[in-house]
Amino acid sequence: MGAKKSQLPARIQPQLVALLTRPPAGEWAYEIKFDGYRMFARIDVGVSLFTKNGHDWTARMPRLAQDLRSLPIRGAWLDGEVIVQDVDDRPAFQALQEAFATSRTDQLVYFAFDLLFIDHVDLRSYPVEQRRELLRILLQQVDLDQVRFSDTLDADPASLLASACALGIEGIVGKRLGSAYAGERDGSWIKLKCVQRQEFVILGYTRSSTGIGSLLVGLHDDAGQLQYAGRVRSGFTGRELDRLKYRLLPLARATAPLQAAPKLAASLVWVEPVLVCEVKFAELTPAGKVRHAVYIALREDKPASAISLESDTDPV
Repeated sequence: MGAKKSQLPARIQPQLVALLTRPPAGEWAYEIKFDGYRMFARIDVGVSLFTKNGHDWTARMPRLAQDLRSLPIRGAWLDGEVIVQDVDDRPAFQALQEAFATSRTDQLVYFAFDLLFIDHVDLRSYPVEQRRELLRILLQQVDLDQVRFSDTLDADPASLLASACALGIEGIVGKRLGSAYAGERDGSWIKLKCVQRQEFVILGYTRSSTGIGSLLVGLHDDAGQLQYAGRVRSGFTGRELDRLKYRLLPLARATAPLQAAPKLAASLVWVEPVLVCEVKFAELTPAGKVRHAVYIALREDKPASAISLESDTDPV
């Protein structure tokens, strides 16, 4: 490539994505927003797979790691998303949760969407479209069972988002043409969602005949303090309900993990605020409470300390 080789870093700071409610002006390329786990692949002597927060999950995905070893490179970092696809090839997040919970990860698919190093050359200052073209060419070199390229979608963003929503896909991601990989939330990567959806910290639960009637959830405010964000009353399937009970029972505590606890009439159990769940909801009220919240799944890839409200961000 004619570029100077550099030491392969042990860790990569992820490029973060800003949430918007409408497509921004300027020149952007759009991809599907995959409903899965953000995952980095470090390829050197072997292959290592890391979550966005730097946790090594290689042992949890041995077949994917083996597949990535087939790439004809050494000294590389890839950025992408691990998903499970349903019968219509759509991302299925609860099936992904089940795959990791049961250690049956042979059917995972890794959609790679960025190439940060290749053969020890640091590409992070290159324009995103150049990095992605190099990635596309790289993935064409060998037939991989579990690795795919995240294609650029050829249509205007409003039409793309409408199509994604009609297909039951979470949304789309836009990347500003010409932008570098800064490893921060600088507005050059944005997401447009079909429904309101994000992670919450589990603060406790109300009791019912099944063991859990609803989840009490919270978010960290700008000062880092946990604030009560309402109750999640639906979306608990049989197997997921069992998993929730198994994880929550040992975490019970006598007092609320909040400075200002809500007054609830129902019989409730407070828990240590260490578990994170993903929730979809109709809206967040002015008082900061979710309305019509539906439980999706636990998030094992994100620490509770990092969970705060996603909000619109100026793309400039």
